[in-house]
Amino acid sequence: MAIARTPEQEQIVKDNLTAICAEVFFRDGYSKVTMKSLADEAGCTTGKFYSNFSGKPEILNIVIEKLVRSNYLAVDKMLKKGDTATIKIMLLFVLQYEICRVNEKIGELFYYGYEDTEAVLSVAGWLKEELAAALTADYGRKEADNDLLFRSMMCLKNFHAIIIRERKGFGYDEDRQLKDMMNMLLDACGIAGKDADAIRTRVEKERETLRDTTYNVIINILQTRLI
Repeated sequence: MAIARTPEQEQIVKDNLTAICAEVFFRDGYSKVTMKSLADEAGCTTGKFYSNFSGKPEILNIVIEKLVRSNYLAVDKMLKKGDTATIKIMLLFVLQYEICRVNEKIGELFYYGYEDTEAVLSVAGWLKEELAAALTADYGRKEADNDLLFRSMMCLKNFHAIIIRERKGFGYDEDRQLKDMMNMLLDACGIAGKDADAIRTRVEKERETLRDTTYNVIINILQTRLI
C-alpha cells in the first residue's frame, strides 16, 4: 500500500521533476523532448509525470517563470544606489534578450514559452506587481491591476515578437532591436521625456556589464540553479 505524501512532500517531488525537465530542455531543446523521454530521464513511468503535470506546456510554464525570477535576482546585483525600480524592469528585459541571443536552447524555451498564453499570464501576473511597484515608487502613480497586467503582457508579447524575427532568419539590427525594446517598455510604463532619456542612458552604460552578467546567468541556468 502506497504511503500518502503531505502537500509539502508532493511539492518537493514536483520541484525535483521540474529540475530534471529543465536540464533536459537546456540540453536537447524543448521541441525535441517528449513526456516519455522526460520520464525516462527521471527514471520513472510516464504515468508518474502525468500525475504531476498536465503535459509538456505546463512544465515549460514553470521553467519560464523560474528563469525570469532567476534573471531578476541577477539584475539585483547590477543595480547601483539611486537606481529606480523601472530601471530594474528595463535591465531584466534586456538581460533576457541577451541570454536568448547568446544561447539558442534557452532562446527556444522563451520562444515557445511566450507563445503560450498560460506562460505569458504566469510571468505577467508576477511582473504586474513589479511594474506596480516601479510606477508607484518612481512616479507616485497608481495603476489598476488589469491595466498593469495588460501592459506587462504586451511587454512579453513584444519580446516574443523580437525573438521570432531573429529565429526566422530575417536578419536584424541588434542595436535597433534593443532601442525598440526600451521604447516599448517605456511606453508600457507611460514614461516619456527626461525620465525616459535618463533610463535609456543608464541602460546603455550597462551594456558591457549586461554582457558579462549574461554569461554568468547562462552558466547558472545550465547547471539548473533556478529558484
